[in-house]
Amino acid sequence: MKNENNKMGLLESFSNLPDQSPFGAGRSFTSQVSVKQSGLDWLEPSLDLSHTNRVANETVDYAISPIFRAGRAALITGLGASSKSTLLKELAISVTSGKPALGLSVTKPGKAVLVLAEDTPEDAYRSLDAIFQSMNLSDDEITLVHERLFIFAAAGKDCVIVSSESDKTSLKLDQLISFVQSLGDVRLVGLDPAIALTRGRELDELAQRDLANTVEKIAIETGAAVLVISHAAKSVQYQQEVGSHASRGSGAITDAFRLEVLMRVMTSKEAKTFQIADPDRHRFVRMQVTKANSLPPDLMHPIWLERVNGGALTLANLKPVSISKPRSALELFFETDEETGEIGPVSLSFAAWKLKASDADLLTGKTDSARDMSARRLFTSVKSSKWISDTAGSWKPTDEGVAALLD
Repeated sequence: MKNENNKMGLLESFSNLPDQSPFGAGRSFTSQVSVKQSGLDWLEPSLDLSHTNRVANETVDYAISPIFRAGRAALITGLGASSKSTLLKELAISVTSGKPALGLSVTKPGKAVLVLAEDTPEDAYRSLDAIFQSMNLSDDEITLVHERLFIFAAAGKDCVIVSSESDKTSLKLDQLISFVQSLGDVRLVGLDPAIALTRGRELDELAQRDLANTVEKIAIETGAAVLVISHAAKSVQYQQEVGSHASRGSGAITDAFRLEVLMRVMTSKEAKTFQIADPDRHRFVRMQVTKANSLPPDLMHPIWLERVNGGALTLANLKPVSISKPRSALELFFETDEETGEIGPVSLSFAAWKLKASDADLLTGKTDSARDMSARRLFTSVKSSKWISDTAGSWKPTDEGVAALLD
């Protein structure tokens, strides 16, 4: 974004820059107590525990509150087309403009550096323009973003900073750290995607651990929050209860990060919960902290985002629609045609319906007899509503039942 008429290579600007103390660098604690000598030259001296209470009571420095801490790395993972890269850009714009976004706030605006290994310059410009419009930035806020946001659109470039080619990759890593430090006041560094940063295999635990350690090194030495984008395993799209270690390949990369955020497109079942038509569910993305070593539980609930013009993200105001059990029982008499995608009524015997009701967790009771009684009560409720009728031993939705479901 800077000096658009004087184009630079991805890493050419990282060299020959003056050294400067990083914004938000880690604190150095001193104590009157003599330092405990360990003889472990590869480690820093052991902690002076007389500072425990003071440090624990200091305000946590969040680059993006209340989730992403300054000076630490985090992983943003998700399937392709789940708006991970857009989220990263939107957070960078929030950091540089100081304007809250997606329910998150910025207490200390500053600079941001993004290395986008899958974006061409045109890709970056188009997505940024859409985000500017969706965030309704003022002219002054846009000017701040122009001044503070450093984006490297690096599609087709070699962005590897972790590999067995130690000399070459170490130089790139040192240049990146030096560049961020020289800017000063950098609050956010974004690296997208993780697979472009290493030559190691995703299933190689040591390679993934080295990648995570390298990213953490960038965060600690620059004092910035470093967000890394990774691809998730396909299975996460169909999981009802999403946990940590969603990132594709070895779980070592998630183990090494203290924070993981998952992006996932709304599922068909979730769409029914919010009464959103199935073709429209792809507009909505679920963002959820799936691993956090220090966040309170209430910050790990999912947040729903909506994709608007140009793919920009906005906070979605979705509330589950309360659906009665009889109506849910009626839904079991409808199925989606695999060829047309249309929902239509089907005939079911009581036994077949009962099995579907059990799979849908509509029945109560711990014993078979109790669950059978629960099924019969629920089935009777559907019949008494005149939503189904008996046709040669099977039951099929009536016109009233079809109208009740579509209402």
